[in-house]
Amino acid sequence: MTKERGDTGRQQSSAFSKFQYLKDVFLCSLVAFGGPEAHLGVFLDRLVQKKNYLTEKALLEWMALCSFLPGPTSTQVITGIGLKKGGRSLALLTLLVWAMPMIVLMGALSFLSLILGSDGELPNWLAFLVPMAAGFVGWAAWQIGRKVVMNMLTFGLWAQGFAVILVAKSPWAIPLILVSGAILSVILGKTEFKYEDETRVNSKVPRGVFGLFLGLSLLSWLALQFSADSLVAGFERFYRFGYLVFGGGQVVVPVMQSELVDHAGLLTEEQFLSGFGLVQALPGPMFSFAAYVGGISETGHGNTRQVMGALVSGLAIFLPGTLLLFVVFPVWEKIRRLDWAFKALSGLNATAGGLVGGALVAILIALEAQILPFVYFGMTLILLATRRVPAPLIVVTLGIVSYFLSL
Repeated sequence: MTKERGDTGRQQSSAFSKFQYLKDVFLCSLVAFGGPEAHLGVFLDRLVQKKNYLTEKALLEWMALCSFLPGPTSTQVITGIGLKKGGRSLALLTLLVWAMPMIVLMGALSFLSLILGSDGELPNWLAFLVPMAAGFVGWAAWQIGRKVVMNMLTFGLWAQGFAVILVAKSPWAIPLILVSGAILSVILGKTEFKYEDETRVNSKVPRGVFGLFLGLSLLSWLALQFSADSLVAGFERFYRFGYLVFGGGQVVVPVMQSELVDHAGLLTEEQFLSGFGLVQALPGPMFSFAAYVGGISETGHGNTRQVMGALVSGLAIFLPGTLLLFVVFPVWEKIRRLDWAFKALSGLNATAGGLVGGALVAILIALEAQILPFVYFGMTLILLATRRVPAPLIVVTLGIVSYFLSL
């Protein structure tokens, strides 16, 4: 009886807590500097290694799946983890906890446009952010690489993912190289592992969600034809950005600049560059830049309209990618249980691991040829390797060091 009570206690203590999960998501949002690859390092550190919400392989599978979908990759990854752990309700809460802090902050910063610098340059003491993000990417590349490279085939697939980041410029390159990795693994590979997750999910495609995705696109376009309201135009514009752009924030930003600055003239190039500099200096998804742009576009129409513009734009750009994830997830869960999918997933994981490694090299090449950035990079790696220093404390520590060195 004592043994049974002890087992029950251990099961209860290890039970999944939605509140704790959302708290961890929020903590991730506070330290997720850099792009999707750096965010992946944050997820790996907190959600995989410290909290064991999923395995490294599962995290890479989410990255591979979301790389095929339009929208913000890292946001879809963490939303997908919530979807797997607690269904659509937890997924939507995950999205809000992850994205809303930056949407609110970028919307608030749109009120400061008149006093922001016109050159978009960051203060000198924030120079530690990029090498610190490289450190998170480097740690993720090492941790993931040693898990997915198991033989010569997976090493070759890792290498092709590594190379495409450094060579290819098209946003289609990543989805295509992932497809290549899956096909080559199916043809050349051997089944070396079996699917272990026996959690059953409803494999039926949610037609209502897909209808909502299409309906919002059509209704927003129709509303735009009959209404001159700028909020309607803002929703249509940013919702469209959310389902047409592959490649994440680095791709959507130039698309925004072309349409909003060059063609619509809703804000000046100086305002746009200032906001772009700010979003790169802050943690969280780069798509939250939409809140800043949406707020700026309503400048002069009153504070309420400006707040509404920021919220409408910020939420609209995240919505289509989330709806598409809800549609694709049941199909993905059904496909990945098939026999040939074991080998395909092995190829996807190896190729995705190479993408992370390539992203690390790309960031390091872009760093200034000085000692200090590489010192920050090395400090980040060392602190992560100890596994004793929380990610928020790493950010604070490097920030303090950088600030005093700048003096």
